[in-house]
Amino acid sequence: MSKLQFSVYEFMAIMGRIDEDLKGAAPADDSVFIEWRDQWKQLEDKSEALGPMERADLLFDGKVTINAISEEHLREVIDVVAGQVEMNQTMIDEDDPDADEEDLAMWRNRHRELNGMLASFVSTGGAI
Repeated sequence: MSKLQFSVYEFMAIMGRIDEDLKGAAPADDSVFIEWRDQWKQLEDKSEALGPMERADLLFDGKVTINAISEEHLREVIDVVAGQVEMNQTMIDEDDPDADEEDLAMWRNRHRELNGMLASFVSTGGAI
């Protein structure tokens, strides 16, 4: 089984996006948000306690490893990452001052990698 690994920044962005999309509603019982929420909150608390340089180190150098993920959760994460790609592309298209070509490239690469994992997951009957 291969591991799914995110930078802390990616993990926090994925979870933040899911949280934002919920708009205060309860997540579905089978949502990846439920499974990862405790880890997300711990990382959020940890990052808030750090100074700016240490926080940047945590976000961009730190890693979050997911040892096992269901096909359903992988599909959910792929959808969230697709939303990140779309949001970043829109920001660039609209000349938003916060737009960043490197962020768009990162999310596109992550989306491609996750889709490759899904293809492998499906072709091996769920063993990634």
